[in-house]
Amino acid sequence: MQNLLKLVLIAVAILLIFGQLNLKQKIQQKPIPQNKLPIAHQPVYPNKDKQKASLVPQNTKQGCVIFENDSVVVCRLDQEYDVINKQTGQTIRVSHGGVVHNINDKLAGMPPLVGHAIAEGIKLVDGDEITVIGIEPTFKVLAAYPNPRTGRDKIIINKGTNTLYLYKEGELYKSYPVATGKDPLYTPEGVFKIANKIEDHGRELKPQLGDRWMGLAVPFEQDNRAVKDARAPVGSKYGIHGTNEPDSIGKHASGGCIRMDNRQVAELFKLVEVNTIVEIRHQ
Repeated sequence: MQNLLKLVLIAVAILLIFGQLNLKQKIQQKPIPQNKLPIAHQPVYPNKDKQKASLVPQNTKQGCVIFENDSVVVCRLDQEYDVINKQTGQTIRVSHGGVVHNINDKLAGMPPLVGHAIAEGIKLVDGDEITVIGIEPTFKVLAAYPNPRTGRDKIIINKGTNTLYLYKEGELYKSYPVATGKDPLYTPEGVFKIANKIEDHGRELKPQLGDRWMGLAVPFEQDNRAVKDARAPVGSKYGIHGTNEPDSIGKHASGGCIRMDNRQVAELFKLVEVNTIVEIRHQ
């Protein structure tokens, strides 16, 4: 009888042990709710695409874009051009566009715009005008000047603004303020050549001409101040020269010649040769 009781107790113990094992297995197999799952650590990286996100207005029409690089978009409007900075959203509107060229790492001693270093910029070129816009370090118009329409050395003089533009191999080298005729007809308009260059050593030039003279060969028919004045075609009547009236620079003040600051005319004198083309425009 005692042996039978022992066997029953052993059987009950075995059943209890197996029951506990099955319960543990069921608990382990039961799925964990999604909101109880442990959150794995994931490193957070800066969104580079968002940092470089373009700030070009969404309403910019794709069909108007004539140029785009990493920094700007150039969009053609009816008669003007918008240059949009993609990083800041700033817009510069210009009246001349056409062909667009990149400018990168331009040193101050290189044209265009000698004296100005340009880390990054663009040059907009059409048949009449060239506009240079700096992007870095500052987004702004650096210069707007006439298109010389040549790859050679040339001078263009704008009587309206009293500005002389010097081009070397087709690129703007420098610009200078000048004085032109006190009457619109006094300074002849057209395309001429430098006929001679004279450096004064005390006797060659009158005091009012400074100490440098670059004579312009002006045909009789373009000389508005006389009829067949023999001095005009040989470069002895109209010229680019210095002055003893520095306050007149930038004004319409001369008898027809182009006056310059004495230091600047000395610089120009070294940069141009006889036969250099000189174009004089009303505007």
